[in-house]
Formats: sequence, C-alpha cells, structure tokens
Amino acid sequence: MFFIQLYGKQLQKKWKSLLLLFVFPVFLVSIVAFIIVTFISPTSDSSINVAIVDEDDTEETRMIRSFLQTSFSQDGYIELIVMPQEEALKKIEENQIVAYIKLPKTFTDSMYQGAPLTVPIVGNSKRPSESYIVKELVESLTKYIESAQANILTVYDYARKTEMSDSDFQTYRYNAFIEFTLFTLAKDQLVKEEVITNIATSSPANYFALSGWFIAISIWFFGFYELLKREEHPAILHRLHLFGVTPWQYSISRIIVSMICSILLAMISFTILMRVLDIQLYGIDYLRIFQYVFLYGLLLVVGLTIIEVWIKSMKLSLLLQILFLLIVMITSGSIFPSIYLPMSIQQFLPLIFSNEVFSWMVDIVLEERNYAEFASLYIKAIMGLVVLWASTVVKKRWT
Repeated sequence: MFFIQLYGKQLQKKWKSLLLLFVFPVFLVSIVAFIIVTFISPTSDSSINVAIVDEDDTEETRMIRSFLQTSFSQDGYIELIVMPQEEALKKIEENQIVAYIKLPKTFTDSMYQGAPLTVPIVGNSKRPSESYIVKELVESLTKYIESAQANILTVYDYARKTEMSDSDFQTYRYNAFIEFTLFTLAKDQLVKEEVITNIATSSPANYFALSGWFIAISIWFFGFYELLKREEHPAILHRLHLFGVTPWQYSISRIIVSMICSILLAMISFTILMRVLDIQLYGIDYLRIFQYVFLYGLLLVVGLTIIEVWIKSMKLSLLLQILFLLIVMITSGSIFPSIYLPMSIQQFLPLIFSNEVFSWMVDIVLEERNYAEFASLYIKAIMGLVVLWASTVVKKRWT
C-alpha cells in the first residue's frame, strides 16, 4: 500500500506528461489508420475476365458456352467472353483477361464416343492466383461432363439396339446430350463456394478504428508503466531490503498503479468509440471487453517488468521493452491484419496473447459474437506472475 500511494503521488506530479501520453497515441493512430484504409480498401471492379475459344463450334459446345456465360454472369465475379484464340492471346499479353479456355475441335465427338476430354487452359503469368481459380472451374466443369458422359453412353448403347434410323438416332442423341448435360450441370453448384469474411476489407472503418484503439491502449499501458520508473540509489535499495521490502512488492505495486490508470482510460475511450461508430453492445459485452483489456494489460506489463528485472542497464532495458511492445502489437493483427502476414507466422499467432485478445475483441464488437473464452489467457497471466515472482526471488539472492 505504501508503494501504491507513492506511485500515485508520482503520477500526480507528472500531469503534463499524462496529457501528452493521452494525445500522442490518438494522433499517431489516426494518421496511420487513414493511410492503411486508403491502401487496403477494395477496388470497385474486382471481376475476373475469362475468354473461351470454341474451335469445335457445334450445337453442343454453343449450348455449353451459353450455360457457362449465364451461370457466371449471375455470380457477378467471373465474366466469360467468347473470342478467337489470336485475340485471347493478345488480351493476355495486354493483361486484360486472366486466362482463356479452349474447346478443341474433337470436343463433341470425344464426348459422344466416351473418349477422355482434354480442355486446355492458357493462364496469365501476371495473375497466377486468378488463373488458378479458372483452372479449378474447368476441372469442376469436366468432372460434371464426364458424369453426364456415362449416362449418355448407356442410353446410346440401348438406342443402337433398336430399329431407329440414323437421322432419328442423331436427333435422339442430341436431345439426350442436352437433357443429361443440363441436368448434370444444373443439379449442383459448378464451384463449391466457401465464404471467408475479411473484416478488414468488408468493414475497414470499424476494423481500423478498433485496431487503432487497441494500439492506443498498448501505448498507454507502456507509457504509464514507464512514467512510474524510478532510478533508486543503491543505498536506498539496501535500506529497503533491511526493512524487509522485496523487489516483488514494489514491482507488483507499480504494475497495479499503471494497470488501474490504463484500464480506466481504455474503457472510457472504448465507450466513446462505440458511440462514434454507432455500434450497439450489451452490458455483458462491455464486461467481456473489460476482462480482455485487463488480461492483455497484465500480460504486457508483466512482460515489461520481467525485462526490467533481469536487465540492469536502463537504456538497454528500455530498448528491449520497446522491441517487446512492437512485437506484441504487430503479432496482434492490429497494425497489419493477420491475413496479410506470412503463412509461416500465421500458424503460431493463436499462441500469442495479443493476437488472441484482439481476435476476440473483433469477434465481439464487429461480428456480434455472444460468447467469450478466457481460460487460456488467465492461465498465461498466472504463469507470467509466477515467472515474475520467481525472477525477483532469484535476482535478489543472486545480487
């Protein structure tokens, strides 16, 4: 209690620094968020242009072309254009189309005879990911056509055993092709859709406002903790030890004071932010956010304290603390959304406390998640406090 009161009086004397500590993160985050939103916001024209080259040009291929154009136009993301091969190659060189699909001259005959179907695809090397999407589309198309082939060949086999004339057989064959092909293509989706919502692009203003607030509270936790730093003379520390004061006592009191001030500022600013963004949250949601802020701040400040316990040099300690703060904020997904980080890093992100906290905050505030999980964070917080306590005991005996 003595050290808590001492640190409280120390903060009162530094009210000018407290004002700067409050204004600086808000100003910095506002500028950075504006720049990031400008670059990450999706463009209005995001359709994939694909050409189809029909060298067979039969009634059957024209029907398939028409069906594909209708199917893709309803989706709105893929536009299928019929053109000659020379024009398609030219448009790929000019980066106007993603790829072109070629229906070879033997397409219809191969389909009627039950021969394997080969549909060549020429992709745009400048747009590999979109070309891969076209490849998946064509593979899905050929699987459906092969399924229709099996049914068509069965009907043909029985039709040939009848006394049907050649003209009637050709008409029957064409009608059977239309019936089975349309049935097979239309009975299910041509492409299985999996919707992945990237909240950073679907709702950039709200997302980056929340991430800006998260960055601000990180700076506030760090700033309040550093404002309470005192370089005591070795003689004073020796006297404190003679009175039975341990490093754990004044470390934990410094953590308590910085936590109280930071959490108070964080929750007030969060409430204001929700009013500005016009996001309606229930009282239980504010309690969940409060717990996440508390656990995040505790783990962050405990990490800063452990560095300070083991590093004697104040300058080196401050440098490592700043580096720790930057790593925590970058891996949280608040500065750069996690989806834009390298895949090798993404698999380890759920293990980092800052990423877990920010992900839950996004789910609660922006995706209306009505439950929360705190067990792993509480375990990490307890482990952090145990490591800090052990560090102070070992360091005291070592000294």
